Formats: sequence, structure tokens, C-alpha cells
Amino acid sequence: MLTLLAAAAQTATITVPPPAPPRSPTHLAAPHAGVPGWGPHLVDYDGATAQCGGQVVAPLSAVAPFTQVARIGVDAPRSYEMGFTIGEDGRPLGITQRVAASGPKGYVQGNDLAPALSLWRFPEGVAGAACTMTFAARSVPLDRAAPADLYRVAALRMANPSEFQTVMQQIRKSGDCAGPGRPRMLLRAFVDDRRIPQTPGVPSYAVASFDVDADGVPQNPGIVASDGNRVLEAAASDAAARSRYVGNAPRTRCTIPFGRPATVPVPAPPMPPKAAYPEGRCPEPVRWARPLNLEFPDAFRRRAIEGWAIVRYDLAPWGATGAVTVLASEPAADFGEQARRMIIAARAETSSSGAQGCIARVQYRMARPDDVDDDAAGF
Repeated sequence: MLTLLAAAAQTATITVPPPAPPRSPTHLAAPHAGVPGWGPHLVDYDGATAQCGGQVVAPLSAVAPFTQVARIGVDAPRSYEMGFTIGEDGRPLGITQRVAASGPKGYVQGNDLAPALSLWRFPEGVAGAACTMTFAARSVPLDRAAPADLYRVAALRMANPSEFQTVMQQIRKSGDCAGPGRPRMLLRAFVDDRRIPQTPGVPSYAVASFDVDADGVPQNPGIVASDGNRVLEAAASDAAARSRYVGNAPRTRCTIPFGRPATVPVPAPPMPPKAAYPEGRCPEPVRWARPLNLEFPDAFRRRAIEGWAIVRYDLAPWGATGAVTVLASEPAADFGEQARRMIIAARAETSSSGAQGCIARVQYRMARPDDVDDDAAGF
């Protein structure tokens, strides 16, 4: 069996101005009236009830997908239809994703929809039912976005590098701490992740605000935005107060984010036994002439969601793979597609006859938080 390990994402330092403190920043604020032109937008996805076996089923708990940053125009961003079944524990399984409607729609990837949906829980009474649910898109131009939404996108780095800079430019339009001559950090204090409670699959953040006096010492620390994790808020405010800056002109309304990445693994559903997918005429083990491209599905890695895939394939005598088929994958089709691409790109050692009906059982596991101390300084 192939086991792939992935490390958790890290949060970078930013400087942003303070808005009124939000308490449940899971959706965008209501957009302003008017038709926006082409440009960067914040796009949020709302899901509600599901249709399961002909009946409407409301979730017992739900996790909001990450806000996306996309460049769109007058066309509304496209929505997505999710297909899945419900396990005996109420967990969505076999998640698939497709565009909900055709026609002119703004392009938005929606990479976090399947990972977020895999964290939802439904009543156990509908276990085994085939379900569909639509994630409807809602957007607001970046220059009209509420400060709380900009904080969240920046603190969790929910944008590619180019769009992230656009978000930062919008954020830095107010306040006297950002821009040229901003205080240079001498000492950055951090929070201890191990002491911060975490909801599996959900990263937390808190943006601390403070002033900097002429000696470079933070004053008046507080929290201007967070996802509501009170322990992280207290730790972030304390860490901001313990940081130090080069002494120069005093500054006000400086801010810095602190995050608690999703590092507690969300275990995959049980993988079927080998007997459920018997192998054909295939060497054991297969000897690969080209190293396998071992990549964890990035959207699931960010939420520390584990999974697996079972893939069948043939081998030509010269080592090329063919007839690559995903037999099963959980909790979403993304794991199967990732494994399929890996096998297609692979190349085995040459043989006299090749092979047929080979089975690859690929298990995607997150590296545990204490495996490596990447932040350790010194020797």
C-alpha cells in the first residue's frame, strides 16, 4: 500500500487596519447595490439542505467553505452541485462536484467545497441515501468588501500570491502603521498551538491590534477580528504585546494575525479489505522505474482531511501504464483523481509480458504535528 504524508500549511505575517470585531465571520457581508465591472471579487458559497432519496434533509452541523478571491465581471459566479451518500455516522461519502448550471458564469474554482462538505454531518436515519446539494455563489467586489472579510482572507491566506497582494493593497488604504517606514520587527512572539483548542478540519485565526511607542514597545493590545476562538484571541493579544519593534516614530492601529492551522487529522473512512478488489496477473510488488509523484490533494491537506483511493491499471511490457480506472475513493472523488493521475504518469520496469489487473491501494495520511519541529532555531 502507498501511504502519502502531507504537512500542515503555515500562516504568514501581515499588517492590516482594524475594523469592528466580527464574531461569526463565515459569510460575506451583504454586497452594495449596483452592477460591478470586471475585477477582483470575494466569492462565498452557501449550502443549506440536501435532497436525499426524495426527501429534504437538513444537516446537523455544517462548515462554511473558504471565501474565494476571483476576477469576474457582470456574470454571476457559477454555483456547484455536490453529489454524495451519507454514511452510518451521518458523514458525507463519495463526494463529487460539478458545475450546477451552464451558460455565462464567472469562473470560480470552488476548491474547498468538497473538503468543507466532508466535514458536515447529517442525521443517521438517512444513511445510504443518494443526495444532492447546491452550493450557491454570492460575491462582492473587493473594493466594497467588509473589513472583516478582508481580514479573514488575508489572515488565512485564502488567495493565490497575485490576488493576495491585491487584497493587501485594499487593506492598507487606511491606518498609519502600514506602507513605507512601517515599524520593523525585532522580535516576533508566537502562540503555542498545542494549547489552542481546535475543531477538526477548521483553522482558526485572530488579528491582534496594538500601538507602537517610540521605543518600539506595543501598547494597548486587543483583538479586532477572529473566528471566535477565545483561547486563541487571548494568546494572540499576549503574543502581540510581547513582540518588539525598532524604535522610531510612534504608530497607531498596527495589526498582526495569529493562526491555528488545521493540524488535527480528520481520519478517512475505513478502506475496504484487499479481498473486495482482487488483483489480476500482476507482480508483487510492482517495481517502478520512475518514482511515483506522491502528492496529497492540496485542498484536503489544508483541512488535514485524510482519504484513500483504489486504482486498477495494466502494465505494458515496456513499463507504461494503461487502462487506469478508479475503483473507489473516499471521502471524495478528488482522492481517486489524484491517485489516477499518479498512476498514469508512473512507469514500471520493463518485463517480458507486462501485467493486467494491477491494483494500487493509496492511503493519504497527514503528518502528525509533532513529527518535525520546523520552527526550532539554532543547531
